Formats: sequence, structure tokens, C-alpha cells
Amino acid sequence: WKESQCLGTSGEVGSGGESKFRHGGERIEWREGMKSHTHYSLNASRTALFVIDPQQVYASCPRAGPPYTVADLIAGPSSPNFDGHSPLCCEKFYPTLENSNKLAKRSRELGIPVFNIAHIYRDFDGDGKVDNCGRICDFDVLGWTGWPMAYNLWSEGFPWHKMVYKTSDAPQGFDADFSRDYYVEKSVYSSFTKPVIEKIHGLGVDTVIVTGYMTQFCCVTTSRHGSDLGFRIVFVSDACDGPILAELLSGVDENKIVPFHLSIAVADLTTTDEVLAQLSTATPANRKQR
Repeated sequence: WKESQCLGTSGEVGSGGESKFRHGGERIEWREGMKSHTHYSLNASRTALFVIDPQQVYASCPRAGPPYTVADLIAGPSSPNFDGHSPLCCEKFYPTLENSNKLAKRSRELGIPVFNIAHIYRDFDGDGKVDNCGRICDFDVLGWTGWPMAYNLWSEGFPWHKMVYKTSDAPQGFDADFSRDYYVEKSVYSSFTKPVIEKIHGLGVDTVIVTGYMTQFCCVTTSRHGSDLGFRIVFVSDACDGPILAELLSGVDENKIVPFHLSIAVADLTTTDEVLAQLSTATPANRKQR
């Protein structure tokens, strides 16, 4: 990435002033039975697209393929049948990532900035230990399975942290535009870190389209944080996904319940096709860096 497009790594969440309601502004209005609702209008000059954490930790599924079982997913690196997968395999990773690609392609055509966001823990002082891991390092959620501490799934010392980019060898990855997209690393769940806030404020952005992984962690936290900061959040349900393991263990499909709750009073819940339909008639951005 060019230095001008790389926003660095940060665990400092962004802040902002009080978000005040403006009378006469757009409203999200639900229809009878909460079966559908109206949507925010999208102005290319005031919109940004977040593609959150398209990384191997979510793409690396057991080679045997679906339907996956808990035993398949938690077979750890020390087990004889370990095939390099991640326990946080998202079974719809590639279909949802392709939807992000569609949104990114149209966004670039309109001059909407695209943010490639990665969740990575790094060893800055060379002592073999990550230095920017927050409270997640308190939790040994996978210890009972034989997996190392969960934070290692995002550590630069392990292969699962790598971004899944589209290349000649990996045609299904995220088709990043390295000449114009932005790249940023975070070590917290919210993508609204200080460097990102500064950049999108400078671009005049007030609306953020959220796509990526995981639905129930970084996508939902980003959406709630952004809403609290006063941004209009557009949550694209079929461009986000969460791990099948969470559903198998809890009996709850995060990809259904999380978007529904967000749509009540946090985000404009929508789909890839709906966003593309809105953007099909949008005027290209007329944006000046502030």
C-alpha cells in the first residue's frame, strides 16, 4: 500500500461530539409487521464503504466441506487430522465477500472511498509477544479444545491473520484497488478508530456502508459505535457473515438476530442488490479533502 493510503494500526477508538437529532431529516420507517422499511438515500459525496476483516481466520474452513460439525471446527493444530482450518470458519465467506466486491466496484465508479480493514495483533518490540491486544487477551474461549489462546487467530505470527485478496492464484478474494483504496489495521472490535475517523471526517463522510466479518463482533460493534458518533449506518446483511461454530454451540443464528436488532434503531438494514439499485442512479462524488 502507498503511504498516503495506509492509515496504520490503531487500538484507539475514535470519538466525536454529541449526536443531535435534526427535525425534518430522513427517517427509517417500518411497515406493518416489521416486514420491511424505508432506506436512507445515498449521496456518493458523503458516503464511505467499509470492508471489515476479510481475513483467512474466517475463510479457512475444514477441507471436508459442509455440513460442518463442532468436532470438525475445533480440531486443533496439535490434532492428527488438522488441515489448517480456523475454528471461526464462516461458511458464507466467499459469497458475502463477492457481494462486497460488487459494492466496492460500484463505489469506486462513483468516487466513494473504500476502506480495507484488518484486525491484526502485532509484536512491535520483537519479544515474541503481541503488544496491541486489548481485553480479548483475557479470554481463553478455545482452551478446552486444545487451540492456543484465541487472540492468536489474529496474531501476525500465525497464518490466519492474512487478508484474503483476489489474485491470479486466489480468484475469489477481495478485489482491492491498491491504487486508490485505504488500508487500516485495528486491534479493537470497532472499525471507527481514530485514524479512520480523522480520514472520513476529512472526506466529508456522514454515511458508512458496513460489510465484512464477523457479524456479531466487529460488524455490530462498528455499526453501534458509528451510530453513537452520529454517522448514518447502512448494514448490508448479505455482505456480512459470522462463524458457523457460534451457531452450532449456541443454537442462535447471529446472521439473523444481529441484523434484525440493529435495524430497530441503529442501522438501515439492507441487501447488496438494494444498495446497488440505489447507487445505479447516483451522481458521482464531488469531494474535496478537508
